[in-house]
Amino acid sequence: MNAELMKNLEEAGDGLLPFAETLRSAPQASVSPAFAERVMARVRTSLLLARWLRPMPIAAAASVAAMLAIAAFMDRPMSLETRLVECQREDGSFSGSSAARYVQAFAVSALACAEHPDSIALGHAVDALLRSQNADGGWGGGGLSARNVAALAAASSAGVAKAKAAYRRGLRYLRMNGIAELSADELSREAKDALAKLGASRDDGLVFSVRGASRL
Repeated sequence: MNAELMKNLEEAGDGLLPFAETLRSAPQASVSPAFAERVMARVRTSLLLARWLRPMPIAAAASVAAMLAIAAFMDRPMSLETRLVECQREDGSFSGSSAARYVQAFAVSALACAEHPDSIALGHAVDALLRSQNADGGWGGGGLSARNVAALAAASSAGVAKAKAAYRRGLRYLRMNGIAELSADELSREAKDALAKLGASRDDGLVFSVRGASRL
């Protein structure tokens, strides 16, 4: 925060400066470079209006600033990973479609490879994947098993401890059945192919998981 903005906040009186500091320290405060300047430009305008509307200048200015800041945050575009997390169901899965088992592999991979993985969402997603793993380490088919092993490898690399043992069991299943392990590049190619064929879909979990995996 530069000196000019600090001076304006201090002149506004008690209440507005702590509010601005709270905004700056919020986890979602990673915004575009011009965001602060836009908000403060509105704050300056609101301060002039508030002074004209005395005897409640500070309260009015703080209220206007709060509304502007909240509106700006709400208007920020959500990341693909955030949209995917919003699609997650209570049991950790992402889709109720006939392709749900494949969607789960794509979703786990996308969440695990995100720039800032959501550890809670990823953990729940891995739980759902592990519930469907068979005693032999596979998932009832070569293609699905290879995708899920690739997803568990990504989750393990992202720090999900429970994914490691399941990954090893899955890898052993693939080797015992002569099935090649799926790489991240191959999973990405499959997701891109699926995305090209997907078209319009009402299943957001399917859409965002495939989009996320296609960026690996």
